[in-house]
Amino acid sequence: MAAAVPPARPYRDFLTPALHKRFTDASFYTLVLCYLISVWMDDWGNYLWAWFPIGPAGIRALLLFISALVVFILRVAQWHVGQRNTERPLDTFRKYAIRKNTVLTLAGYAISAWFYCEIYIWTRAGKSRLGFTDRGGRQHDWIRLNERPLYLRFMFFTLAIVQGVCHLWYDYDTIDLPAMKPRKERNDDPEPPPKQQPSRVLIQKLKPMGLTAVLLVLTTFLLGNLLYFLGFRNILWEYYYSFAAMIVSLRRSSSPFGLPPFAPLVGMFISQGFLLVLLWQLVNTAFGIYISQPPLKKDKPVTSDSKDPNGSLLSGLKSKKDTVKAIALWELALITDRFPDRRKTIYSEIDRKTAPTSKQITDICLAEIRLLTTRINIALDPTFRPVNEDGKKQEVGPIALVSRVSQPIKDGAVTYQGPDPDRTRTAEAVQLASGLAKDLSSPKNSNLRKSPYVRNGLEYSQNFIKENTQKAEAQMEATGFWPALIKSSMGVPFRYNLHRTASLIVTGAPYSRLSPLCNAISAIANLAVLSIKEDDWGRFSDHVPDIIRAFTVALQKLDEYVDSLTVHWTDLEALSKPEEERKKTAEVEQVREGLREGLRGILGVFGEYLRAMNMAVVEIQEAKRAVARGPEMAHVR
Repeated sequence: MAAAVPPARPYRDFLTPALHKRFTDASFYTLVLCYLISVWMDDWGNYLWAWFPIGPAGIRALLLFISALVVFILRVAQWHVGQRNTERPLDTFRKYAIRKNTVLTLAGYAISAWFYCEIYIWTRAGKSRLGFTDRGGRQHDWIRLNERPLYLRFMFFTLAIVQGVCHLWYDYDTIDLPAMKPRKERNDDPEPPPKQQPSRVLIQKLKPMGLTAVLLVLTTFLLGNLLYFLGFRNILWEYYYSFAAMIVSLRRSSSPFGLPPFAPLVGMFISQGFLLVLLWQLVNTAFGIYISQPPLKKDKPVTSDSKDPNGSLLSGLKSKKDTVKAIALWELALITDRFPDRRKTIYSEIDRKTAPTSKQITDICLAEIRLLTTRINIALDPTFRPVNEDGKKQEVGPIALVSRVSQPIKDGAVTYQGPDPDRTRTAEAVQLASGLAKDLSSPKNSNLRKSPYVRNGLEYSQNFIKENTQKAEAQMEATGFWPALIKSSMGVPFRYNLHRTASLIVTGAPYSRLSPLCNAISAIANLAVLSIKEDDWGRFSDHVPDIIRAFTVALQKLDEYVDSLTVHWTDLEALSKPEEERKKTAEVEQVREGLREGLRGILGVFGEYLRAMNMAVVEIQEAKRAVARGPEMAHVR
């Protein structure tokens, strides 16, 4: 009796150590910057201990790293694959402004800034007059509460809020994974592209990080001083004084004593604020660079160390976590493109317990493509419901691409409520032309349709409607408060955008699935094209008809959806472009090109065998027409 095959180790057993290694590499450069900041903070009273790592400089660097570690924890907890997808910036604000992650982000930066500020005050308290109390110029003066550290803490807190808003606005939590294309060459495996060291990429981004730090610090300096001296100074001082009075005996005065000398205090905030923002920028940039590295270990797929590599990969492809599944699909696309030995094992493993490896991978990749088709079908017809495997329709909520401008039609009897006082000549003409067209369409009026007077009258009414409708639309867009607001910079959040809408439908929501979708397309296309010479068992050809059908339907629906798109009058970005360029969206074109190249390669390899594979002539012709309709025909009806 054959020994039972042990279950494959989960994909996370290989992905998690790889991510930990990248996190450690990113943390190393952050720790180096913390050490440099620690050396800069010192008063250099002793030149040896000012820089010697085993001493105050090293301890201070480790404490500063805690400030950076708070941001690292935020990134680890909140990172996601793909950009946010919404129709308008206003929708993005409504969806993401009030939620737990937003509060945690602002709180995390506030804690980081507070800890950094406390370390600096602890280091420079004596030299920079940042102590808790101040005796003034004479020893016999009353002990006064020092306002300078309060001002500095407030400015660092304001800096944290500004940085947190930038983090949320630009969505620092996004990790962009590559969206691979189907390989075009079928004879030899391509050479892997030259590997660019993450450290070099990080060094190249130091200048942009420095410019960002300067901009944020200067913005915070202006905003913080405005808020402090015009609003929060007296309020904060009252609580500060009440707390301090419980600890030390203070002069009986609750008014702030002032911040002189003010110029050195400004220099402290600008210099240390710059270094703190630079530290934050380094953490975010290094995390993004290292986490987005390919899922490889020693130039091999991360699952290569598993006793059952494909089994571990399948567990990642079936993961319920979008981030894990996205990385597993990326690894699959890399395997089918660059690793022939590993690719051949996908064809040869036919005795797996659930189903052959090739069958499971095919189903997972085709599910991504069919999900694309379902999204487009719902966008084209909000009443569409996908069909389950058992033949029942799924309950899927409709996707509303634009806001409802009227109430839904009510059931029951309709009663006449008198004439509409706002009725215009255009509305009367519309009703007259509609009634006339309806009467002429009746079989009883076939002779009437032949009359030239009737035809001329109908043509005149249609032209009248068209001209007046265009004039009304032009007048609406040119006058009024709302159009004026839309055209101004204040109206940007309210503008609809064709590119955002198309990307939302094609790549999914709430985050773009461009990378998983394109990698699934590339992986299944590569497997199909290369199976003709690498599949020794000849089993993968059974999936080719389903793959061709799925690619064909997806291409047809994608072209139909792009053709159906209309430019909203608030979409100033699209309206400013030439007519032939308005409907072109980078993400949509990338998906379409991947589908077309993949289908072209499959048809080129299996074209002469498709009839023998139980594909109808109509299906083959539709597939060829979908491929033949290139990008130049994408926006032509």
